[in-house]
Amino acid sequence: MANYHKIKVIDKKLGRQKAVGQAYSDAKVIEIDPRQRSKAYLDTLIHEMLHVYNPEWSENKVTKTANEMTDIIWKKNYRRIKR
Repeated sequence: MANYHKIKVIDKKLGRQKAVGQAYSDAKVIEIDPRQRSKAYLDTLIHEMLHVYNPEWSENKVTKTANEMTDIIWKKNYRRIKR
């Protein structure tokens, strides 16, 4: 099995960046704006993880894959619980 490094996920308001998420593939860091609703947050998390693991993928491929994965997980009753 490949030796994957852990991805660090940081909740950070990204209003200035005009984004809901950002991925830094080399550093294995993801920033996500926590002000999103549960399903949107899940989609953003998956989207940015796909960027880290597949930096060569087009934005369109990442978006389509993230949307499909989000829909499957959501239909299995995943819900975000804020702590």
